[in-house]
Amino acid sequence: MTSSLLKAQIASVSTIAETMTTNLDYLNLTDNQKNKVLYFNKFAADALNALDKKVGDNSNILNNKAITSELIGIMVQRDTSLRDILTPDQESQFEKNRVKELTSFRTLVMVPLLDLTDQQVPKVYDINLKSVQAMQDDLDKRNKSKRATSDQDARRIITNQFKNADKDFEAILSPSQITIYKNNEQLLIDAVRNNKKVQAK
Repeated sequence: MTSSLLKAQIASVSTIAETMTTNLDYLNLTDNQKNKVLYFNKFAADALNALDKKVGDNSNILNNKAITSELIGIMVQRDTSLRDILTPDQESQFEKNRVKELTSFRTLVMVPLLDLTDQQVPKVYDINLKSVQAMQDDLDKRNKSKRATSDQDARRIITNQFKNADKDFEAILSPSQITIYKNNEQLLIDAVRNNKKVQAK
């Protein structure tokens, strides 16, 4: 994807895993659970790293679709492992906090796609969290009003909220990253829509 010098600056497996684990603080995990969750997340991050190397060229949209498809599988496996160690109350909280899980997923997709650095990962997560929360709020309002939400309506809501984040991303991404982001913006939107469907099963 990049030169070996730049590649060394890309977010490390440990940083990705630690960020994914920290984002689960709302579950009030025990120390034993945290160690297991960190292991699950490192496994997922290692799989992401291997996938990144296998796919290669992040300027190729078909390659990026392959990343997204396989990432969904990686996250489903990670979620399954996570659920096995949660208490019923924690699992209930996990279900209620799908916004954070979708945020983690979108951020995870963006790591290999944009070659995010350690410093960029938490900033990208925060921007994605704001967008996903706004998206979910819009969908919830629509559902509470008992108005039917078609796939087209959902797509419009998701698209609008993520496009609202463009300026925020421009402030933290390099020009080359912005170009790749713009070229793959629809792919990132579709990734969230597809992951929501997986999580709903």
